[in-house]
Amino acid sequence: MLEQTADVVSVGIGVLAVGYVAYEINRRQRKLHDIWDILGENDEERTELLEAMVANGDLVPYTGGALP
Repeated sequence: MLEQTADVVSVGIGVLAVGYVAYEINRRQRKLHDIWDILGENDEERTELLEAMVANGDLVPYTGGALP
C-alpha cells in the first residue's frame, strides 16, 4: 500500500513539474512576443513597405558603424 501511495505521489509531482515547465515556457514566449512585436497588426504590409524603402535607398540598413 505504501509503495502505491509513493508511486501516485511521484507521478503527481512529475505532472506538476511538467505542467510548470510548460507554463513557464508559454509565459516567457508571451513576454518576448510583447517586447519584440513592435509592428502590430499589419506586419506584412509594413514589412513590405520597409523593404521597398531599403530597395529604393530611402533607408540604409544599420551596420553598427557611424551613420554617413
